[in-house]
Amino acid sequence: MLPYIRLELRRLVRTPGLLIFTVLMPLLSYVLFTNISTVTGQDKSVAAVYTMVSMAGYGAIGGLLNYASGLVIDRSIGWLRQLRLTPLSPVKVVLGKGLAAMAAGLLPVLALCLAAVLINGVRLDAGQWLAILPLLWVGALPFALLGLGLGYLATSQTAQPLNLLVYLGLSIVGGLWLPLDIMPGWVASIGRLLPTHAYADMSWRVAFGGAPSVGDVAILAVWLVAFAGLAVYGFRRSVRRISVL
Repeated sequence: MLPYIRLELRRLVRTPGLLIFTVLMPLLSYVLFTNISTVTGQDKSVAAVYTMVSMAGYGAIGGLLNYASGLVIDRSIGWLRQLRLTPLSPVKVVLGKGLAAMAAGLLPVLALCLAAVLINGVRLDAGQWLAILPLLWVGALPFALLGLGLGYLATSQTAQPLNLLVYLGLSIVGGLWLPLDIMPGWVASIGRLLPTHAYADMSWRVAFGGAPSVGDVAILAVWLVAFAGLAVYGFRRSVRRISVL
């Protein structure tokens, strides 16, 4: 599986367009949202830390979903047919692609945290940084598997709309754009069960002096298993579809 992961990493380097979507857009949103906080009277230091986590997570999720959804292209060029001829099992193919996709989620996390320090003077303890950075990066793994599942199941016509709908829906309802506390009660209740909120809430808690809750970890773990199952199912279905063709 290691040679397969190295191959996928080389393919990632050849897709620089991801940088615009996963780094530049969240960075601009971070600057905008933190400036709005001063206009609305919110504490800018609190908003700077809260939005840093939100936009870093938003960029990481976007990078993972978009990179993984490139599987639609893999299917069209016959790459999945070639993988069938290798000793790799469906689980190893999914895990290999997912681990390679994690590289697409690292850069936005580093870029947004650095921007928070340089632009808004965010200062956290070394222990907080050492916890937040891995939480924002490794904690995004479920979304890499979600992207794989969507990429295996979608068609070339539905891939982009479906990916965007899932991305924005999970981000907005999960509280990455606006805190759930200011949303309608029923929306907040749904949002607290979504992987996006559990994922970001672990880092929010650490950033403000707490620790990740057991509930957030459990919710994220459940979604991880569910998305892994979706990805494996999607791969098997794609293979069967190729066999029929």
